[in-house]
Amino acid sequence: MLAPSSLLWLHAIAKDQGFYKERGIEVKELVAAASPSLLQSVSSGSVEAGVAVADLAIRAIDQGAPIVISGAVLGKSILRLVGGKEITSVKQLSGKPVTAGGVKGGTANLLRYLVQRGGGDGQSVQMVSMANSKDRVIALDNGQVFGALLVAPFDTLAQRDGLKVLGDYTEPYLQTPLILNKPWAEKNPKAAIALTQATRKAADWIYDPANKDKAIDILAAYTKTDRSICADSYAFIVEQQKAIGVGLEVSADSLKNLIVIAKAVGAEPDSTAEFDLARYYDGSFLAAK
Repeated sequence: MLAPSSLLWLHAIAKDQGFYKERGIEVKELVAAASPSLLQSVSSGSVEAGVAVADLAIRAIDQGAPIVISGAVLGKSILRLVGGKEITSVKQLSGKPVTAGGVKGGTANLLRYLVQRGGGDGQSVQMVSMANSKDRVIALDNGQVFGALLVAPFDTLAQRDGLKVLGDYTEPYLQTPLILNKPWAEKNPKAAIALTQATRKAADWIYDPANKDKAIDILAAYTKTDRSICADSYAFIVEQQKAIGVGLEVSADSLKNLIVIAKAVGAEPDSTAEFDLARYYDGSFLAAK
C-alpha cells in the first residue's frame, strides 16, 4: 500500500473495527514508495494484494500481468485540483508547472482534462513528478508548482493555507481498486474472499451515518491529521462525492471513463483492447458466500 491517506480509509476501518480479524485474516502493511512499485509487488507475488491505481492496473492486465481487481475501494475520484498562490482560475494554469503524481497516465490525464474543461490549455501544462499529496502541498506553498491534484486530507490543508480548489471530477471513475495476485487468489480463495469482503464491510460501515464520528476519528488517527480537517474529508468523500465504492462493486463506466479522459486529452489510452469489464474485474470474490 501507499503512505497513509484517505485512499486507505477502508483499510484503516477494517483494521480498527476488527473486520479482518472476524474473517480470520491478518493484514500486514508494507508501504510502497510509489504506485508502480506497488503494482509490481502484487504482480510478482512478493505481496498478495494491494490498493492500486486503476490506470496502472488496467495497463498491467492488458499486458498479461497476473493480477485481478476484486473490488472498488474508490469508485469515484477524490482528487481535487488546487491552485497555487494567486491562482484563482483553471485558465491560469496554462503553460505552468503542475503536479498530479506521475508525468503521464491516469492522474496526469485527469489534471489535463480538468484544465481543458475549465477553458485552459491542458496540453501546455508542464507536469512535475511528485508521488504524494503532502509533498504537493509544500510545492504549491513554495511556488514550485502552480496547480496540483490532492487527495484528502491534504486538499483541506491547502485550503486552510489560503489556496483554492479549482475543480474536481464527479462522474464514475475507478481511482483505487483492490487488486489481488491471481495465482495466490486461486490457491487461497478463502483468504482472497475474506480480504475483499472485509473491505466491503468497511465500505458499508462508513456509509452508515451512525458511524460518522468514529470514521472521522479513524482517519485522523491513521493519517495523524487534525480531526476537524478529517471531518471536511468525510463531508467531501462520503457525503458529497459518495466516492467509496458502494458494496465495493466495480461499474463498467468507472473504468471506461479513464479511457474517455485519456482520449479527450490526446494521451495514450489506458487500454487499446475492446472493453470487457470481465477482463479486469472478478466479482466472484464479493459474491462468494
